[in-house]
Amino acid sequence: MGVIRTIIIVGVVCILCVACFGSKSSKSKNSAKHTATPTALSEAPTSTPEAPSASEPNNNQAANGASSQDNQAQQSTDAGAKSQQGSRGYLTTPKELEAIRKKADDGLEPYHGAVKDVLAWADQDWNFSLDKVQGCPDANHPEWLDNQGGVPILYAKALAYHLTGDEQYAKDVKTILQRIMTKVLKISLSEQQCRLDFSWGTPELVASADLIEEYWQDKTCTGPVSTVYDETQIDSGNCKKLFQNWLIKNPYYVVSYTAETAQSNWGASSTNTLAYIADYLADRPDVKLLHRTGDAEDKDVIKTLTLTPAQAYAKANKLMFDRMNGYGVDYFSSSACSALDGPQQNSQWPPVKSQITEKGIVPEDARRQEFCNIPQYSGEYENYPQLHLGSNIQQCELMLRRGDSTCFDNVDNSDIPNFSYKYSDGQTKVTHLYPGRGSVERAIDAIIIDSHTEWRHDSALAVAYRYYYDHHRLPGTEQWLVQIDKFDDCAQDICFGVLTHGFSPDETPSLPPVTKPVK
Repeated sequence: MGVIRTIIIVGVVCILCVACFGSKSSKSKNSAKHTATPTALSEAPTSTPEAPSASEPNNNQAANGASSQDNQAQQSTDAGAKSQQGSRGYLTTPKELEAIRKKADDGLEPYHGAVKDVLAWADQDWNFSLDKVQGCPDANHPEWLDNQGGVPILYAKALAYHLTGDEQYAKDVKTILQRIMTKVLKISLSEQQCRLDFSWGTPELVASADLIEEYWQDKTCTGPVSTVYDETQIDSGNCKKLFQNWLIKNPYYVVSYTAETAQSNWGASSTNTLAYIADYLADRPDVKLLHRTGDAEDKDVIKTLTLTPAQAYAKANKLMFDRMNGYGVDYFSSSACSALDGPQQNSQWPPVKSQITEKGIVPEDARRQEFCNIPQYSGEYENYPQLHLGSNIQQCELMLRRGDSTCFDNVDNSDIPNFSYKYSDGQTKVTHLYPGRGSVERAIDAIIIDSHTEWRHDSALAVAYRYYYDHHRLPGTEQWLVQIDKFDDCAQDICFGVLTHGFSPDETPSLPPVTKPVK
């Protein structure tokens, strides 16, 4: 049986909800629609930068629904002032966790319940096998990297360090990260699943390390001394530097190939991971990352770019915006929406390429159960569009914490009737990119409001809801609330989003503290 909780995870002012959480069912969400009169929410600014020309789409950073400078002015700059020495903050910071702990101690929900659930995860043993050359036989293995295995235990321990003040949790995180970077010498390049699995789990590894920054900054660990994939020498040294080496030579090198071309949830999780790793290297601006990319004309050719952390961070964000706004093309999948033909396109409607459409559809993941060119979801639960958006939201949150709200605010209002590109079959493809595309907010509405579909990636929705509560562009945001009913959710995208982003019914959520982006 589920546990009855009288205040739902993230509240609209003056609205109390009764939520049953535990095992999910379609009834728990689909049958319980939000019917209370919504509190009026402030509208976001509506200034729109100049839209791109059709001839230079890749230079576009989208016509945004709100100015990032407006939101930066509202954000706390306390974290930015402390430079690179403390926690940079990914989904939360030690200072934010301290505030959460005080509210939980006072019995305030959702903090009290969320802290209790996270501590239950933190008190589990992290006891998993690791391989020198780590393979990925399926989406749930390696188990130490799985979102229902090692990842939530590790991340919960990092959170628990600040929620309890118990240094043993930080010691555990250090021990676990040292095991990973000492035992896993390489990630398999031959197993394609590794590019996906490590794009899912790596952000929590980074966030966990960041939360013990002050604990392990002067401590010694064992780990890789090189940042080059094929160099596997292990030695002792500064914990953080060795872990950074491991991130560069393993997850970044492996995942970058998918980030470059995939326009599906694979691409969304990959660019998020690359942005996390690049940002975590802010204190090593001169280190080099090897970024793998394919050749559109020869699928057997893999090229390598050499990037600084700042260049890698900028590239990850540009790839994300191009994917959202329809400028990215998947040249390597025969079933990609960018082919503009095939069984993935329904003959009932004009073909649609990958993007977030003006109707909020994520074509590249809608085709997994429906078609690229559907005008509306069927109403049956579909995991892939929500997973795609969850990773997108996580990258938006990282940008927000670096003083840039353009991902959350993104709406490309340019109208490009004849957007063309040369596809891998040698043919030139032409399609219409409509104004209003590229919006995460619209994409969430397409699932929850338009098609009344159950949302199951609760942590990601909690993160998005906190931002859009006061910065929404579209009506109906309050309808998202009833969909968030799980306190300890850890999906392949975001873990424990209710703990870090939930707020009580009598609170108005603030924007997060800002740390300067990697330069």
